[in-house]
Amino acid sequence: MRVLRFDLERPELEYYFHELYQAFDPGVKNTVSGTADGVLSQKNVGNQVILNLVWEDGKTLNRAYQFNNSDDPLENSIYKGFLYDFLCEYFDKQLEWGTLTGIRPVKMVQNYAELGWSPSKIRNRFREYYRVSSDRTELLIRIAKKQANFIPGERECGAQHRISLYVGIPLCPSKCDYCSFVSTIVDKKGGNLQQYFDHLLVEIQKTGEILRNCDLRIDALYIGGGTPTVLSASQLDILMSLLEECFDLSHLREYTLEAGRPETINREKLETAKAHGVERICLNPQSMNPQTLLSVSRPWEAGLIEKQVALIKSFGFKTLNMDLIVGLGNETPDDFLRSLDAIIALEPENITIHNLSIKKGSRIKDQNGIVVKEGYGENFYQAVKSRLSSEEFEPYYLYRLKYTRDNSENIGYAKPGHEGIYNILMMAECQSTLGIGAGATGNLYDPITNNITKVFTVKDVKTYNERFEEIVAKKTKAYLSFTANKETDIIV
Repeated sequence: MRVLRFDLERPELEYYFHELYQAFDPGVKNTVSGTADGVLSQKNVGNQVILNLVWEDGKTLNRAYQFNNSDDPLENSIYKGFLYDFLCEYFDKQLEWGTLTGIRPVKMVQNYAELGWSPSKIRNRFREYYRVSSDRTELLIRIAKKQANFIPGERECGAQHRISLYVGIPLCPSKCDYCSFVSTIVDKKGGNLQQYFDHLLVEIQKTGEILRNCDLRIDALYIGGGTPTVLSASQLDILMSLLEECFDLSHLREYTLEAGRPETINREKLETAKAHGVERICLNPQSMNPQTLLSVSRPWEAGLIEKQVALIKSFGFKTLNMDLIVGLGNETPDDFLRSLDAIIALEPENITIHNLSIKKGSRIKDQNGIVVKEGYGENFYQAVKSRLSSEEFEPYYLYRLKYTRDNSENIGYAKPGHEGIYNILMMAECQSTLGIGAGATGNLYDPITNNITKVFTVKDVKTYNERFEEIVAKKTKAYLSFTANKETDIIV
C-alpha cells in the first residue's frame, strides 16, 4: 500500500483532505509524520493557498489559489474546493460529486430548501461551491422534491409522536465476501439464533413498556438483517405477534421484511408475514449472473430467484424490492445490464442499485485491502438510469459510501406509490427511530433543534448475548429520555 504524508500548515484539514484524496486515488494510506511514498503539502502565503503534491515515482504539481483577505480564516470547505481543483488537474479527471464526500447529499438540499432557498440558488450552490455536476445536482433536487411528499410536517413540534422502528436480525446462513455487516453465521443446531431470538423478545417487551405511556405511534416498521428469514415461520409469528402487542401499529404507513437470501424463503414464512400485515418484501439477488455470485461466495441455484419471486407475488404483497450490486466479481457493464434486464422482467415494484463498497469487515477487504477497480463510466450510469426510467421506475432515495467504483452512489428506484418510506425517513434524519437488537442504531430526533442523538448497540450477536442485561438497561434509559433533547451519542 502506498503512503501519502500530509504536510499541512493547518492540521485540522487532515480529515477533509484525506476524504477527498481517497475519492481520486482510493487505497492510499495517509499519515502526518514519518516516511512516505509521496507528500501533499498546504500552506498559506499572503492571500494565496499553496498546494504541492510530489510522488517519488510520479509527476509533481504545484499550484497557488487566490482568495480574498476578508475570507481569512477560510472555511474548511473552501480549502477542499481548492484541493478538488488541484487534484482534477493532477489526475486529469473530474468527479460527478465534486467535493462532496458525505453520505446524505439529498439532506443538504432539504436543509437549503428549509432555509427558503430557491431551486436556482441551490443549483448554484452545488455547482459553484461544491463542484457537483449538473446531472447529479438535478438528481438531488428531483429526489428531495419527491421525498417531500413523504415527510410533510415531520420537522414540526408534534413530529415526536410519530416514530419508526427497526428490529435487527444480524444472522445469516453464510457470509458473502463483499459483506461488511457484523452478521453471525447460524450454527448447525441454531443455538446461537435461538439465544439471540430469546433476548430480542425481551428487549422488544422492555422497549414497548417505555413507549406505552408516551403517546408514540409507529410510522414505519422495518425488520432487517442480516437475513431475518433465517427465523422459522413459528419464530416470525412469535416476533410479529409480540411487536403488535408491545407497540401501536395501527397507524403504520409501511411494514417491511427483509428476505434477502432466496434460499431462506418458504410458503409458511410468507403466510406468516402476510397475516401480520407486512406489505413490503425485500429479496436481494445482487446479481443474476451465477459466475459472479459464486465468485463472492454467495449461494446460487438455477431458477431459484424466479421461483421465489413467483411465490412472493402469489401472496399479493404491495411491494417487492430487489437489489443489485454494481462491481461484483469481474462483471462487465454488459453483465450488469443483463442482470438488470432479468430483474425488470420479474416485475418488482422497487429496485435498488448499490455500488460495491470495499469496507472494513468484508473478506474482500481482508484479502485484497482497499482496491477499488476502475468504474464503468458515466455512459454506464446513464444507461442504467435510462433503462429504469423506460420502465417507469423513478429515483426516490440516494446515499453514498466510500471506496466505491467511480466514487459513485446508491439509488433506490420505485414505481409511483411503491417508494420505501423507511428509507426516506432514515436518509432525511427527520424522525426518531428506535433500534432493537444487536447492531440496531436508534436515531432520536429533536424537531425543534433539528438535532439527532444516536444510540448505538454492539454489533455482534455474541457480545449482545453476553452483556444483554447491561446493554438493554442502557438503551431503555436512553429511550426514556429521548424527548429531553440530548445531543451526545450513546454507545451501549
